[in-house]
Amino acid sequence: MRIASIVFVSVVTLGVSYAGLLAAMEQGKLEPKIAPTQTAQAGDAPVKVPSSNPLSGDPEAIELGKHLYFNWCVQCHGVKADGDSPRFGKYAGNLTKFWRGYPEFVNTVKNGRPGKQMPPWKDFMDEDTIAKLGAYLETLAVEGANWQ
Repeated sequence: MRIASIVFVSVVTLGVSYAGLLAAMEQGKLEPKIAPTQTAQAGDAPVKVPSSNPLSGDPEAIELGKHLYFNWCVQCHGVKADGDSPRFGKYAGNLTKFWRGYPEFVNTVKNGRPGKQMPPWKDFMDEDTIAKLGAYLETLAVEGANWQ
């Protein structure tokens, strides 16, 4: 019960932070310092992948998605989105090798993966926000990733 309370308070706090983040980003007042990603190793270089994301390839969506990723996701999925977290080590899924397809990405972000300790974000992210996040992650995709 204590863990559930901590998760709930954390999610509510992040939601309030998210609203302020989006407002500041839309007003052009926010330029967060984002850690530069390390160069991908041979065989893990980003590739262009087919996608059913309506915002795929949109430069503005990608930039906003990057900000969202570094605000919400980096703690578990790591700076390179490879699942290697600076805080938890090899903890979460490798999003550069995402294989479930874009519709399942949206579903996973909305509903979480309780068995894997990923919280649901549907109360904090609408489909447009999730599409922006996905647009950024697609730019990190490696050979074999599925965003269709």
